[in-house]
Amino acid sequence: MLNIFKNSLTGNEMYLHEKKVEIPKLTPDRWKKLFEKVDMLPGLIVQVLLAPKKDFYTVVVSACQLALDEVTEIVALLSEVEVDYIRKNVALHEIIEFLTKTVQRNKLDEMAKNLKSLLPQKTEV
Repeated sequence: MLNIFKNSLTGNEMYLHEKKVEIPKLTPDRWKKLFEKVDMLPGLIVQVLLAPKKDFYTVVVSACQLALDEVTEIVALLSEVEVDYIRKNVALHEIIEFLTKTVQRNKLDEMAKNLKSLLPQKTEV
């Protein structure tokens, strides 16, 4: 029965376990909240990139554990679903699908290209 309802969703909706959520439009207010929430991810990426070869896998596993908590909080913020509900009920593939659809709905790939084109171009002497 649940599959009937899942199949009737519009392109801007999906289920996180049993909760129907809208794929958010990232308004300036939502961007501000998102930037306030993104705390550790940039540092974790740098730690992974700079990890010595002998410690690489240990650093990656630790970073993934910390990043998963932060990603869960980001999904909760964007979906307006409680963090505990997401941690206890939502599968990782659903989280990834939600984030992918959010990127697509807000054309973040195009936005990144446009922002890059605004940066000063390197001139050769």
